[in-house]
Amino acid sequence: MIYTLPEVVRPLRDAFFMAEMEPAPTPRFPVRERDDARLVARADALAGAVVADAAVPTPAVPAPAKEELPKEERESKKEAAKESKEVSEAPKEVAPVSPPPETEDQPLPIPIARLVPKLKKSAKLFLEGKKRIPNSSSSLIRVASYDPVPPFIARAKGARIWDEDDNEYLDFNLAYGVLINGHAPSEQVRAVQEAAQFGFHFASPTVLEIEVAKMFQKMVPNAERVAFCSNGSDATMNAIRIARAVSGKDAILKFEGHYHGQHDLALISAEAPPVVSGLDEYPRPMPNSAGIPPGVTDYVMVAPYNSITAFERMVRRYRNRLAAVILEPVMANAGVIPPEPDYLKRLVEVAHENEMIVIFDEVFTGFRVAPGGAQQLYGVEPDLSCWAKALGGGVPVSAVSGKAEYMDMIAPGRVSFGGTYFANNLSMAGTLANLKMLHRGGEELYAKFGRLTERLAKGLTEAARDAKISFLEQHVNGILQFFFTRRKKIVNYRESLQIDWNLYLRHHQLLLDKGIYIHPDNYERITFSSAHTEKDIDKFVQVATETLKELRTLPRDYLP
Repeated sequence: MIYTLPEVVRPLRDAFFMAEMEPAPTPRFPVRERDDARLVARADALAGAVVADAAVPTPAVPAPAKEELPKEERESKKEAAKESKEVSEAPKEVAPVSPPPETEDQPLPIPIARLVPKLKKSAKLFLEGKKRIPNSSSSLIRVASYDPVPPFIARAKGARIWDEDDNEYLDFNLAYGVLINGHAPSEQVRAVQEAAQFGFHFASPTVLEIEVAKMFQKMVPNAERVAFCSNGSDATMNAIRIARAVSGKDAILKFEGHYHGQHDLALISAEAPPVVSGLDEYPRPMPNSAGIPPGVTDYVMVAPYNSITAFERMVRRYRNRLAAVILEPVMANAGVIPPEPDYLKRLVEVAHENEMIVIFDEVFTGFRVAPGGAQQLYGVEPDLSCWAKALGGGVPVSAVSGKAEYMDMIAPGRVSFGGTYFANNLSMAGTLANLKMLHRGGEELYAKFGRLTERLAKGLTEAARDAKISFLEQHVNGILQFFFTRRKKIVNYRESLQIDWNLYLRHHQLLLDKGIYIHPDNYERITFSSAHTEKDIDKFVQVATETLKELRTLPRDYLP
């Protein structure tokens, strides 16, 4: 079954309003995981409320005063009551009561049943972790959608990882695209070890920070200035602040389904149930977490991605308030959705015509789709850019880069920018080693990423065709995702909802059982590293050929 839009939006609507009534859980749209414990707790709470309501005593109402009846009437009533009692005490035939039917435990779905014995240690660790850490992980996406439990990873090298149960996997998640040179490359490990000997962190300017900036500018020539921070949210938050400061305007425009981090302005319409978020061409700004003040949406305008017409309409309407437009140049928060031809070029032109600053969020695409990110791949130059993930290749680092006239606004008494761990020694050492490897690999390395991407795309498409499953894959150099859908193309967030989420979850479980590690969330991506080989791609295709065929034979036991 392929989801039609009404079937998708119904659970989205329910999830949204549940989040409004219960502020503690963080809503995710669409709903991609079961939470049986919460459902049981909600049912118990409801049952308790009913019982408590029934237990409230009814206020006593005084009985009316009895009237004295004549003696003859009183004796007549006594005789009638005596006869009624004799009848009621007569033995009655009791209908036999059937014993309740015996209930059997619902059998586990086949893919999950296979994983349970393989993930025993991970299951114990998951339960232990939940006693100390919310959801047993400090980042929700690391546990979201996994069934029965996420594998707890113990060690890794190159393109492979091993969990605490010693299961081996080929890793195509790569820490959400971070590990562009694979796990623990020797050159990067040595660089971090050597830096640690001189001190972890000084919280002062260093030569190492300048060296990283030089290498950054070699790979991103239009970066007249670059400032380093710790994660992607830091980068987008600071880029937005710079844009608002230099423009003198207060609002930003973003695109529905684009993800820009965990701060309040970013968590607007990263995911949005269409039933409450307006028409396709006029999306309503929607907060994606409890705890975001309602007034935040007054400063965020939302447009559909890949529609210049809709973008121009929003800009004309709000041009006097819009400081900047921020976007993922390749939409990577709903699988992989490339920009339409000339879309980015025209977007920059329209923004500049209306005195708006253009911010490219290259946190995912930077140093992955090309050395200089999507802006190099598509030949478009933004005013400011945000970088992370493949920038550090595994160490915590991010960056804001851009034109000097904007970046030089970072100064005392002007635009604030800073953090205790920004540009720490270990992060800078790891980043410099990572960038040197990418720079040395040059065009040949990125051509290799392209070959691996195309090889997997072709192999998966052929495997799905042989299995007679409705299937769509979309990719850009170095990133790929596939969907179970009858659509021939997906160009924006609303279209990305028209996919079979549950079939993807089941397929993920089959892949994991056979040693292929990707994320169970269909909105994540498959990524590649310099450590991957064509044999690794062929292994993925071989496994997928088996799993896609088996997928057709499984019961359609969709998750609630």
